[in-house]
Amino acid sequence: MSTGQHDADAYGQELAGISHHQHEATAARFTVFQALAAAGIADDQADDIVSKLEAGAVAGAHTWISGSSAPHGSEPRFEDGWHAGVRDVASHLLRIADTTATVQRGRAASSALLAVHLQQPASPRPAEGFGRGPGLSSGAGRDGRPGGRGTLPVGPGRTG
Repeated sequence: MSTGQHDADAYGQELAGISHHQHEATAARFTVFQALAAAGIADDQADDIVSKLEAGAVAGAHTWISGSSAPHGSEPRFEDGWHAGVRDVASHLLRIADTTATVQRGRAASSALLAVHLQQPASPRPAEGFGRGPGLSSGAGRDGRPGGRGTLPVGPGRTG
């Protein structure tokens, strides 16, 4: 196996690991938003709490990166390059933490809407026919008014 192929395989494994962590973070965030809502925490306050936690995680990565050093016994030019790279990455992580702490709004409300959507009964199967599912009229109107063919289901208790 060539070095290029090995690097590609290693990078693919890194991407798979990152994807796994992102999926788990999304699921955990959803659970946290549900728990905060159940505790009576308002959406804007829940967004603030979760954003600060996520910014803190990025800040932790900043601390870890900033504390790293070039391999022992490295050439001075390599060490200089290493430290320049660490400063660049650390600076970028700080910007990410700052952004995460201040602009992550609307996620609690989106999470609540998703929870409601997931609790809705499944829509009718295509075999039941378009416009013939529960709560829908089979009227022949083509103008998009309620009961017409242009009407789409939006779920119980909701309007389009």
